[in-house]
Amino acid sequence: MKNIVTFLFLFVFVSLNAQTFMIPGDVTLEKKYIKNEKYQMKWYIIQDTAKHEVARINTEIKPGKTRLSILTNVQVNNAKTSWIDSTIVALPTLAPIRHYSDNLERGVSLTFGTSVKGNYNDKMKKVKTPIDDAAPQGQYFDSNFYPYLIRLLPLKEGYTQNIAIYDYSPAKKGILGAQIKNVKTGVVKTKAGLNAVWIVTSMETIKGQTTEVKYYIDKADRKIYKQEIFDGMMHTLIERVE
Repeated sequence: MKNIVTFLFLFVFVSLNAQTFMIPGDVTLEKKYIKNEKYQMKWYIIQDTAKHEVARINTEIKPGKTRLSILTNVQVNNAKTSWIDSTIVALPTLAPIRHYSDNLERGVSLTFGTSVKGNYNDKMKKVKTPIDDAAPQGQYFDSNFYPYLIRLLPLKEGYTQNIAIYDYSPAKKGILGAQIKNVKTGVVKTKAGLNAVWIVTSMETIKGQTTEVKYYIDKADRKIYKQEIFDGMMHTLIERVE
């Protein structure tokens, strides 16, 4: 069985390379934008033209000599506990090292090495699943790091890119392909005035479903202003607090 799994991984990996998917260590990544950062974003559900706030997302980005950590605390309205996420990647390659996530519905712990090991705890069904996937580190990015990775891409008008990511969920797991479909110039209005941004349209797999996400990223310093998520049924907006 292990040989079959390894063969399947190699088949997927060769297929990804044939389609020129970006993987860790890509020399075009603009790591000069990596810096210590702390910010908060509001998470809204859009119904018709009304915005309904459901949570606040506190993010801290901490680069070190050999590792980059992204810590997220999501304060959901009317929830007794926060959602916690921790993602660690290697510097300078940005290859995944560890990911930990815990919320009311589930807990996930992943360690990336010669394979992906960890566990998935479905708190609703009260089922714990061990994880041991034959996917060697360095051939993909962690899906949890992907939203930050977009800020480091060599963005320009019309830029497109296929990116290899690893994701784990009961609906769909393993090495997947995220796609930057388009990049165009736009403007975001803040209290400081009008800010020139890159509007990045991305197709991603979220909970097993392909979803369109738009990122609004400052051209000068790659600050993230907002994300718009369209899954065919619901419109979600995540917007930076000034």
